Amino acid sequence: MTKIKLSLLTLSILALSTFQGCTPKTAGRDSAYLNKNRGAAGAQISAAEAQQYNTQQGLAADEIRLENMKRHQTTDAIQEGAGAASSVSNATSGAVDAINSIKGLFGK
Repeated sequence: MTKIKLSLLTLSILALSTFQGCTPKTAGRDSAYLNKNRGAAGAQISAAEAQQYNTQQGLAADEIRLENMKRHQTTDAIQEGAGAASSVSNATSGAVDAINSIKGLFGK
């Protein structure tokens, strides 16, 4: 039992030491934040790269907004079509009911 505990402890220590050295380099907005707060000496990306990243993020957000607008417009168009079909169906059903009522009056 003590060998298992010792093995688990050793494995845990090795895993923690391995993970500590594997932190990825910060990119994008985080780097832009660090650049602004640490200054150019400690920057991981240049000011031009940070500006480019921010521009790309804005363009990506605009593209996502446009895609959502298109999706909503398509959904609205489908719902309007379904509503129109439902109205036609209801009108047809009402007309059939009216004809059946008239037939009933004349005693078919």
